[in-house]
Amino acid sequence: MRVTVGPVTPEVVTELLPRLRPVDRLELDCMAMGETEADLRSMVSRARRCRAAYIDGELVCIFGVSASTMLADVGCPWALMTRAVDRREFRREFIADSRVGLEWLGQDFRRLWNLVAEENAVAIRWLRWLGFRFDGRAVDLRGHRFLHFDKEIA
Repeated sequence: MRVTVGPVTPEVVTELLPRLRPVDRLELDCMAMGETEADLRSMVSRARRCRAAYIDGELVCIFGVSASTMLADVGCPWALMTRAVDRREFRREFIADSRVGLEWLGQDFRRLWNLVAEENAVAIRWLRWLGFRFDGRAVDLRGHRFLHFDKEIA
């Protein structure tokens, strides 16, 4: 299996949306301020770093990081997964390469933080494996509980 990354273009966003895992779509919808696709395009354009990941040419996810404020050394990483990551062989390959992706995302920041839907058990396990901690803080967004996670970058 071959993992590749590329830019997140408007065409990639269009390809991604119907392929999202239901829980990733839920997170996106809960955090959107307006129309979901327009908000996603805006999030991609504001990201300090952003890439699409493919396994054997199939879109698996887009991921990125945005600064908390313009001059911040605190970043908010995010990732949106397609249903392809549910396939065991893809998930194994994706996880194996994700630490390199996290190093790339975090290189300008001293700390990373964000929120994840409590029902997104796969993402929570993955975030813990990457070294993020969950401190018990949570917020409700549109009727769903989101957990705060963060990580100090060495």
